[in-house]
Amino acid sequence: MNATVKVETWVEANMKSFVASEFADFITAVQIDQIPDDAKRAVKNSLLDVAGLCVAARGTDYIAAVRAGWDGEGSCTALGHAKTIDAAGAALINGTAAHGEDYDDTYEGQPVHTGAVVIPAVVAACERYGRSGADALLGCVAGMELMCRTALVAPTAIHKAGFHPTAVIGTMGATAGVGVALGLSAKQLTQALGIAGSMASGIIEYLAEGTWPKRLHPGWSAQCGLRAALLGQHGFTGPRSVFEGEHGFFKAFAIAEIERDYAPVTKDLGQTWLMRDIAFKSYA
Repeated sequence: MNATVKVETWVEANMKSFVASEFADFITAVQIDQIPDDAKRAVKNSLLDVAGLCVAARGTDYIAAVRAGWDGEGSCTALGHAKTIDAAGAALINGTAAHGEDYDDTYEGQPVHTGAVVIPAVVAACERYGRSGADALLGCVAGMELMCRTALVAPTAIHKAGFHPTAVIGTMGATAGVGVALGLSAKQLTQALGIAGSMASGIIEYLAEGTWPKRLHPGWSAQCGLRAALLGQHGFTGPRSVFEGEHGFFKAFAIAEIERDYAPVTKDLGQTWLMRDIAFKSYA
């Protein structure tokens, strides 16, 4: 047995010892009839919310700037616009529009907006690759659930470190959502999440002058999730320890003074669906 085979055998034997792989093992095996009705309803309500917000923001100056600054061509829909665009561009524009006026959904008690990131990513992927409505629903549940769960690992620590939680956590959620919608295996999704950790970004210095990057963050995370999922699907590798590793996601994006608890990411998977508690704003 050569060294490469030995390493691959060790990897397979230890897949479940990491947070990302444990979540991926569960979420890639979930069937549509295993999703509770209120979780499905949360996705449908969020889809309606995102669609309305995209249409409402279609004529804004920041959306005009995003459209003008993206040169991809394709057959995917930027909601509220007649001209189609490539999948990554659709995810970017729709994610930016959904968050732009700050009316998008929120996970109660945590500053993360799931729909504005996950739905644009999943819808663009499904439109581009011909996936079904059931695939889209499963993907949205997966991505939104991961965002809610990772938001509980180190509450307030991401903001205090100077990062926008929706932006960085959103990249991971979008990756999970697209990965499930496209039918990635558990191993592929684990690799995709490992890749996505290096794509996540979004600082909160927009607060200094009231500039536009905050609006861009969910869209950028959505298109990063799409790209990470596709890379993982086609064999590009990423660290399985992306969440809890010595140089992992929460070491990079959360201040050290707050204790990290990784249990919420995998606790009671299949029994408790946190994304059912997504709330919708009456006011921004």
